[in-house]
Amino acid sequence: MASTDFGARRALFSSATAHWLDAGRLRLYSYVALLCYALYFGIWTFRACVLDVPGVFDPGADFVVFWSAAKLALTHGAVAPYDYAMLREVEVATVPEIALGYGVLPWVYPPTFLLFVLAFGLLPYGLATFLFLAGGAGWYVHALCRTLPRQAWLAGVAFPGIAVVLASGQNALWLAGCAGMALACLRSRPVLAGVLLGLVTVKPHLAIVFPVALLCSRNWRALGAMAATAALLLLTALLVFGPDAFLAFLHNAGRMTAELQKGAMLLERMPTVFAAVKMLSGSLGWSYGLHALVAIAALAAVVYAWAWPCSFALRVAVLVCAGLLVPAYLYDYDLAFLGFAIAWLGIHGHRNGWLWGERELLVLLWLLPLYGMSMGGRIDFQPMPLGLLLALALGVWRIRLERTGKAPRDA
Repeated sequence: MASTDFGARRALFSSATAHWLDAGRLRLYSYVALLCYALYFGIWTFRACVLDVPGVFDPGADFVVFWSAAKLALTHGAVAPYDYAMLREVEVATVPEIALGYGVLPWVYPPTFLLFVLAFGLLPYGLATFLFLAGGAGWYVHALCRTLPRQAWLAGVAFPGIAVVLASGQNALWLAGCAGMALACLRSRPVLAGVLLGLVTVKPHLAIVFPVALLCSRNWRALGAMAATAALLLLTALLVFGPDAFLAFLHNAGRMTAELQKGAMLLERMPTVFAAVKMLSGSLGWSYGLHALVAIAALAAVVYAWAWPCSFALRVAVLVCAGLLVPAYLYDYDLAFLGFAIAWLGIHGHRNGWLWGERELLVLLWLLPLYGMSMGGRIDFQPMPLGLLLALALGVWRIRLERTGKAPRDA
């Protein structure tokens, strides 16, 4: 009888006919995506490095701010990277094309992150860029493969969020890899998980939701390790760089907040409710108000998922999606974190049966990081936070179905 009930429940979620996104198509689309990335980066690199087309940046050009900040800190002290004039001088000398585009790529990271990029300032810029991006990609893919079953590794490697970070030259693969690895080993090695989550605090707004989840689940070992790691980073940076570096960071953070409020940032590449509302209405009050409501709802979803028993895969998916909805300042390259939410939702659906339209939603989420670079400047609308809201809603709905006994639950 129990077996019959289980089969009936699975029938509610899975179609009787084969779904269009079978294993064969998943592999094919992943290979096509990887081929497209190879062609894209190959043509881009050829134009920038061989043909030397004016105004064409080398791939990963945003890394110049990390390298320049490290160089300045080594030669002029830790306060120097926060000086716009000094930073611009080094950036333009390193990548002259930057003078044709951005005024300056500002250093807005806390001194704790400077600890991790300082060594790159000792290397030539090209070598440092390669090691930073290749290392980040390797770390991220390793964390993703620790999460996914072997048959889904290819789709994980082909996730467009990786290509967006490599094109930008940002640090999201390192940080998302830390979070993904922490969540993969949270149940078996909570102290290691806490240490990895503590490393994410070098970009503080991306780490807000993790202590909430650990507190709700009463995972004191992971929470303690995260707090201790964050405190150790803070103390080390304070001893190495001094308090003036922290004051300079706070000054630059305030300056960037003012730029964000004026709409001077690239809002079309910001997957936040704040950016979406600002683009539609231009109202600062509405932008902050609606974003705050969504952020509160996202935190409530984390409490709902982590305070009471449910599938670990769903808990993690809700946590990652909420973490991307809480900050008002976020860019499309930070959607590298979304890869882990897609992975955990896919794992749960594969184990327990699929809801109608769930796989189609996961495909849209898989493509979501491409929007900012491909369509962001052409459409005066920001749909990326809607995708994140749908992903969060899917996770919460799945948990509700489990708790009401309408869906089977994994370990």
